[in-house]
Amino acid sequence: MRRWGIRKKVLMLALVPTTVITLGIGFFFTYSWLGNISQLLENRGQSLSRQLAAAAEYGLLTSNVDLLFELASSLREEQDVRSVSVYDANGTELIHAGPRRSLSLPDAFPFDHLPLQARDAQVSVFAAAIERSGYAGDEPGAWPQPDQAAPMGWAVVELAHTGMFAERYRALLISLLLIFGGILVNTLIALRLSQVVTEPIYRLKRAAARFKEGKLDGRVNLDSGPELVELESGLNEMAAALSKAQAEMQQNVDQATEDLRETLETIEIQNIELDLARKEALEASRIKSEFLANMSHEIRTPLNGIIGFTDILLKGATNQQQHEHLTTIRKSSEILLTIINDILDFSKIEAGKLILDRIPFRLREIVEEVMVMLAPAAHAKDLDLVPLIYTDVPDNLVGDPLRIKQIISNLINNAIKFTPAGEVVLRAMLDEGTGQTLRLRLSVSDTGVGLSRAQQKSLFHAFSQADASTARQYGGTGLGLVISRRLAEEMGGEIGLESELGKGSTFWFTLATEMAVNAEPSPPQDGLRGERVLYLEQQPTTGLAAEHLLRDWGMICDRVGTPKEVAERIAAAQDKGQGYSVAILGLHRHLLNSMQYRDLIRQLEEERDCRVLLMTPTLDENETAFAARASSHIVKPLCRNKFYGILYQLIHGNAAGSDKDKAVEPPGLAPQIESSTRLPRILAVDDNEANLKLILALLNGLGLPGVGASSGFEALGLVREQPFDLILMDVQMPGMDGIETTGRTRASETDGRHIPIIAITAHALSEERSRLLRSGFDAYLTKPIDAQQLTECICRHTGCATPPAPEIKLSTVEPSPSFRPSRRGEQDGPVDIEAGIELAAGKPDLAEELFSMLLEHLAQDEADIRQDWQAGKRVALLERVHKLHGATRYCGVPELRHCAQSLETALKTEESRIDDAVARFLVAIERVQAWCDANDWQALFRQRSDAAGRRLQPQLNDR
Repeated sequence: MRRWGIRKKVLMLALVPTTVITLGIGFFFTYSWLGNISQLLENRGQSLSRQLAAAAEYGLLTSNVDLLFELASSLREEQDVRSVSVYDANGTELIHAGPRRSLSLPDAFPFDHLPLQARDAQVSVFAAAIERSGYAGDEPGAWPQPDQAAPMGWAVVELAHTGMFAERYRALLISLLLIFGGILVNTLIALRLSQVVTEPIYRLKRAAARFKEGKLDGRVNLDSGPELVELESGLNEMAAALSKAQAEMQQNVDQATEDLRETLETIEIQNIELDLARKEALEASRIKSEFLANMSHEIRTPLNGIIGFTDILLKGATNQQQHEHLTTIRKSSEILLTIINDILDFSKIEAGKLILDRIPFRLREIVEEVMVMLAPAAHAKDLDLVPLIYTDVPDNLVGDPLRIKQIISNLINNAIKFTPAGEVVLRAMLDEGTGQTLRLRLSVSDTGVGLSRAQQKSLFHAFSQADASTARQYGGTGLGLVISRRLAEEMGGEIGLESELGKGSTFWFTLATEMAVNAEPSPPQDGLRGERVLYLEQQPTTGLAAEHLLRDWGMICDRVGTPKEVAERIAAAQDKGQGYSVAILGLHRHLLNSMQYRDLIRQLEEERDCRVLLMTPTLDENETAFAARASSHIVKPLCRNKFYGILYQLIHGNAAGSDKDKAVEPPGLAPQIESSTRLPRILAVDDNEANLKLILALLNGLGLPGVGASSGFEALGLVREQPFDLILMDVQMPGMDGIETTGRTRASETDGRHIPIIAITAHALSEERSRLLRSGFDAYLTKPIDAQQLTECICRHTGCATPPAPEIKLSTVEPSPSFRPSRRGEQDGPVDIEAGIELAAGKPDLAEELFSMLLEHLAQDEADIRQDWQAGKRVALLERVHKLHGATRYCGVPELRHCAQSLETALKTEESRIDDAVARFLVAIERVQAWCDANDWQALFRQRSDAAGRRLQPQLNDR
């Protein structure tokens, strides 16, 4: 009630007590009235039964039935009398007037002298005893004295309740009318009183509300009691005081407003200028995004044709000069594509749309991949490129390997460009680490031109280089370091440099990462423990890295400084019966034609029968003859697994993984699904004549029928005229673009047939893919188009495998090098590099990519296959084995392919000895993985690519 208003409280105080009293009194009197009605009926029934008993005495004595019946009939004339009966002393009915009773008397009747009574909901029965009456004495004619213990008979009267019910209803109606009438009158009086009491208070409340709103001109005028009059006077005086204070305050406000008006006008002008600047900035950002998208399209579109047709020409039979020219064209195109990618990466970082992956990776593999990729550029300048990874740095980490590789590539590429002579060294060390959380520090040191303090301040700014001349002397966009800094910050680290002009530079960055959980450990490399090697190296840093690796493997490494010392130490050791297992010779490029070293290699190999491992920079084709004089040859910088594998093969006679003399599948792509009997018809739509011709050439090279259209209108006409199984649709076209053409094509698909439409565009922005997929496209390909990517897309969306590609003839193919084992017999391995290249139509780059795709999922496939086999899921096991079997058809893994085929056949035919097939299959997988861990297979593929003259010089981001 505390939250109720005063009017509600007054009404409650006025209504509740009177209403409760009225209801109580009404209910009491109504109840009494109804009880009196019932009592009156009972009294009347008893009275009538007694009167009938007294009147029937004479008739019963005289046995005058007519008299009794007359009495009964006259009594039935009374109101509510339903029937009348007279019984004798034995209970025999003498007379009965009226309807028969439905209610029986008590069992004591007629032997009880007391008055009897019975009732139900409709009637009540009353019985009275007929007793004798008369005169006492012996006078003649006197009645005998009555016998009180034996009545003469019984008089029974039955009364109906109809009248009683009507009387009750009338009483209830009158009571209810009186009660509700009293309540209504009370309510009206209470309402009137509440209005009289609360109206002045509400008027005061409204006046206070007006004063609160600032309306101080009005006054309160009440005609009420003295208490409210005093309150009225107080409110009026308060309003007058507030009005006076408001007037004074208004004067002060006007004065302050006048003073601030000029300031506000100035601020408003500044806000307008800021808003205009903001709109201009947003418009500039939008224009920049559109410019990047259009630039990507306009540059990638001709690059698509250049790179595509160059690849087609490289696959054909060309002479050496033509092959070099085509390779130069492709390198130049890829340099331009790298610049575009740098600008687009910078745009993504500025827009905050760069998303980093968190996947397991091996740090040493990333470092070695970058080193191998950039080694030719460093060796072309006679630079020593060396990776130094400290032993306390864990190998299995979690992060974004692609972006880490991008930072390392930018820093090393800059060091190579700005270092005319000397060395470039990458060092990876553990900065700090607690449990699974680590902080790594990677630094790239060079002996280049160095940087002044002024140059260092502006180095990490976009499109900025050390000075204006560097853009002309060294090239580049000036985005490499900016992108590297933002990537390092996104990964929870930082980047910096230490440099002195003329004394080189050291760029470093830190990386916050974690150790990979449940990562497969690297295979143990303890097969060389205790072996003795002799090492000659003219580059100290490379020698330090190589010696560090050798001692990690438990080998005994003796360093020498001259070729003469090598020959003397070998001779002395063999004379004592403790000859060296391998002699390692690290040479500069200018020593490759030295007669002294030729004689040394001949002496060691032929006269002393000591295996020689030659370590050189990247060799040209005319320099490979010198390297062939040694038992084996490795290109600097050293890759851990490859170096170990070569040493193991030289010492033990077999390497972890060389699988030779095995059956090889013919070149071409094996279908992943059952091939259709009809080749798919493909429609290519592109407004650029060169790109359209390239796509049709790629389709013809795959043996697929292709139809070209140069506009959206032409494409719609062809779709209406003939059916197509796949449409390759360019997005940006004049007139009707690819999105509108796709929408109209989808609208025309009324027969339920869905034509796969693949978007082909040069846009590389992150939101482009989702927008195209929402517009009705089934997939998305980015220019420049890769033949393998196009082939996979066709297979995936048409359900038909492409026929084998035409045989590709290369100008030169180098046979795989043969190693002379030092001690043990040769043992075949599970991987055949040459067979993989043949399966890839003679393209080492494609073979490396297919083999990498197989290895990427091989560990997970092995775990899934073990789990499915242990759980008894044969259907799931068959699907996984079938999928992996299809993947092995692309790669040179004959043992794994044979085991997969055998296991798949066993599962389909439900042979009993499936356990053995599964075991052999898992062992084959482990052998492939062990081979890959023990060998630098990427370098092996790239050696074949170098021999074919198609190795690309990577040009990455510039300073």
